[in-house]
Amino acid sequence: MSEAPLIQVRDLRKRFGKLEVLRGVSFDVRRGEVLAIIGPSGSGKSTLLRCLNFLEAYESGEVLFDGTLVGYRKISGRLRPDSERNTRRVRARMGMVFQSFNLFPHKTVLENVIEGPVVVQRVPRAEAEDRGRTLIARVGLTDKLTTYPTLLSGGQQQRAAIARALAMQPDAMLFDEPTSALDPELVGEVLEVMRTLATEGMTMVVVTHEMAFARQVADRVMMMDGGEIVELAAPAQIFGAPSSPRTAEFLRRVVH
Repeated sequence: MSEAPLIQVRDLRKRFGKLEVLRGVSFDVRRGEVLAIIGPSGSGKSTLLRCLNFLEAYESGEVLFDGTLVGYRKISGRLRPDSERNTRRVRARMGMVFQSFNLFPHKTVLENVIEGPVVVQRVPRAEAEDRGRTLIARVGLTDKLTTYPTLLSGGQQQRAAIARALAMQPDAMLFDEPTSALDPELVGEVLEVMRTLATEGMTMVVVTHEMAFARQVADRVMMMDGGEIVELAAPAQIFGAPSSPRTAEFLRRVVH
């Protein structure tokens, strides 16, 4: 894991009306690092993740991806909205997997996976299909190439969604509670794919309620509450000797 940060967040603030959901959040994610974000519902975790690739616009602060400001340009010290083209270019380098699978129901697994490379990146279809088959095999769905999403289990759909995100050849992957919509017996198959990505060195930011995954796979764990970072440390500290009473209280409730 390189020490050079791929993602830099500085004093990030976001409001929905009068509600300030992110209150001056700052942290870095190094290349090859797996950062797990935990915390109660409504703590700002998913909003933070969506700000990283500018699916949510933030009011102030900065998000930089590989040194490039995301969503804005800075002119005379002030933030000005960047062009949609530039924002899409940066966003394409961050694959995102949502709680809901968001697959096209009228397209097969292979068609879903190659859609981005063919339409957005203008990759020749034959090349995209070769890449797609490789990725679909990687997530254990080789026998589902021509299957439509409605005929897949939830775990299979989420693995197809991961393959689709990887098809864009991103530099980082963002996961927004990817197992929360799954039946308990299907969670493991998705987490196993994510564990493999981690061992292969993929930079990952994962909003999760799966404490075992955060403890075993993450390089660092970030606890959020009330739109702020309560604690950011190695899993051994977070789960073994948290410095914040709020972290300890949260873990007592969710682990036990």
